[in-house]
Amino acid sequence: MKIKKIYISLLAVLVSLSAIKVNAKMTKEAHALYQQACNYEYKSDYNTAINIIQKAIAINGDDAMLYTKIAGLYSDIGDYEEALGAYKKAIKLRPNDAFIYISIGNILQTLGDYENAYNAFMQAHQIYPEYKYNYLNLANIEYFRKNYKNAIENYNTFLSAYPEHQEASENLANVYYASNQPDKACDIFANVYKKYPTAFKDYTNYGMALFDTKQYQAAAEILEKAMQNEPENEAVLAKLALSYQNIDENDKALAVYKKVFELNPKLVALKFDYANLLGNMDKNEEAIEQYKEYLTAYPDDANAYRNLGLVYKKLNNNDLALFNFEKSYSKDSSNVETKKELALCYHKKQDYTNALKYYDFVLKTEPDNYELLANKALTLHAMDNYVAAIEIYKELLDKQPNDRLKQNLAAASITYGYDLYEKQDYGQAILYFEDAIELNNKEASAYFGYAQANEKMGCIETALVNYEKAVSLAPSNIEYNTALKEFKTRNKNLLEKASLETEPDVITPVITNPEQPEQEQVLSYDELIKNGDTAYKEQKYTVAIDYYTKAVIFKPDDKVTMLKIANTYKLLGNNAKAISFYDKLLTLEPNNTDAIFNKGLVLASQKNYDDAIKSFESVIQLSPEYPYAYYSLGMAYEQKEDIDKALEYYYLYAGIEKDEKMLNVVNQKIKQLEK
Repeated sequence: MKIKKIYISLLAVLVSLSAIKVNAKMTKEAHALYQQACNYEYKSDYNTAINIIQKAIAINGDDAMLYTKIAGLYSDIGDYEEALGAYKKAIKLRPNDAFIYISIGNILQTLGDYENAYNAFMQAHQIYPEYKYNYLNLANIEYFRKNYKNAIENYNTFLSAYPEHQEASENLANVYYASNQPDKACDIFANVYKKYPTAFKDYTNYGMALFDTKQYQAAAEILEKAMQNEPENEAVLAKLALSYQNIDENDKALAVYKKVFELNPKLVALKFDYANLLGNMDKNEEAIEQYKEYLTAYPDDANAYRNLGLVYKKLNNNDLALFNFEKSYSKDSSNVETKKELALCYHKKQDYTNALKYYDFVLKTEPDNYELLANKALTLHAMDNYVAAIEIYKELLDKQPNDRLKQNLAAASITYGYDLYEKQDYGQAILYFEDAIELNNKEASAYFGYAQANEKMGCIETALVNYEKAVSLAPSNIEYNTALKEFKTRNKNLLEKASLETEPDVITPVITNPEQPEQEQVLSYDELIKNGDTAYKEQKYTVAIDYYTKAVIFKPDDKVTMLKIANTYKLLGNNAKAISFYDKLLTLEPNNTDAIFNKGLVLASQKNYDDAIKSFESVIQLSPEYPYAYYSLGMAYEQKEDIDKALEYYYLYAGIEKDEKMLNVVNQKIKQLEK
């Protein structure tokens, strides 16, 4: 800030007024010399004027006016030491002259002796507190001393008396800017600029303050004027380039950046923003060079590594993008955007374990991020963690329809259905195949898996029509055709006894279905099951339960339907009913591991971890190779914060799980708990 000195002309008037009082003591000869000196001073012949005043002092050495005059002349020629000496002699003669102290203060201010200048101004203030212009001197000196609070108070006191004083207003604005109050600085600058548009000069700080308050359009306009006055001011050019960049005037920004670096190629700190601009303009190779040069000087800047990674990502160089995102993460592990980019890079690289790790990191901060959840589901799907993937797919589809996710959910349900089938968990497999058919009724593999699982459960009629449906959708599939022939051979006797004249029980979407079954209509067992399945697929779960319950009346030992009822109640969140039907099924078949396991899941959802643990332990006793029981035990103990027990069962799960990708998942969990 350039402080304007406004006291000089006024001081001359005041000194001349004080001379009226001292002329009575000045001899005629001395006074004549004084007048001669004033004439030479008027002609700017200061040295001659000094010589004449020296003669007057030799004649009349006890006159303070002569010392103040010669002190002023010494100041005019820059001989401040002589000037101070003369003022000190004057002050001895007139110790209560406030204006002599002000003159001393101004010389000391010019010499950079701010402490003594402040003392001189304060001495003047004590002598003559009514003199408002001294508040401006105090304000200026307090600014130089960086006592911004005092400077602001003194400027405001001065401006309360002289509100139209332009230079004092600009100085106050500059102090606000220097004290990190750019918003207040902008208000004052704007007012002064509006009042004095042609006289306004302080475009630089006004433009800087506008930039700091993110008024980039206005900042650009003011900084353009500042650049006209200071075409080689690097700070002005840098802020102007950044202002253009922030208002997407990229071509203008580029031109100004080039001018800045022509003036000073060593402004490395600015190269980060310059590189960002080049990247936004798809000048990718140039951007890379600028980021590298910047990082050589600032190797710990996480943002620069991340932005460099984004440029490599645009260039489809996944390895270098990943390298720089990792560097960024090592410098700042809290940045959510960096974690997102790491997750996406690892996903693209098919390193699903690391991708999942970073997706989970981000989802702690953004738990409802639809896209991230979708990507996490895809990652789990790729890792063959179908249950977790399916859960997320369903959650997302409930919020928002998405054809891609719907297809992925169908594919995951089919694959997991076959996985359950291989593990001889036929009841659960049926449910997943049903879901897949509901999602995509043109997928032959879903009908084929559904047929196989129903055959294992003894539902021969349902199995037949679904084998036939699979063949009709994929007539050239040798596996399906062979399986259908072998099925008919295996079940020849049962098929001959069964009446297959009714419409086949194929799991296909039913467009119309009564919301409540008609009471007077008597339905067969197969019709009840079919209607229940249709209602389930239409997500009319209470209607489905009604049909299934009536079907069980026909066949009280129908364990598959009993499991459907319990699972549907579980889906509705009616845990009491779900447990009731799991218990009914267990009365029929006490060692049914699926019922025991699912009952444990319900208990766990109720946070009844102790009873849930008992259920999972029972499953293991009946079926030591039931892997998910170990996994669920680990989760239950983890919820109880019994980390040792949780780790014990996660290790046991890892010991029997043969799928390499699932092993990676549980091993990652083990690592997190062991930290």
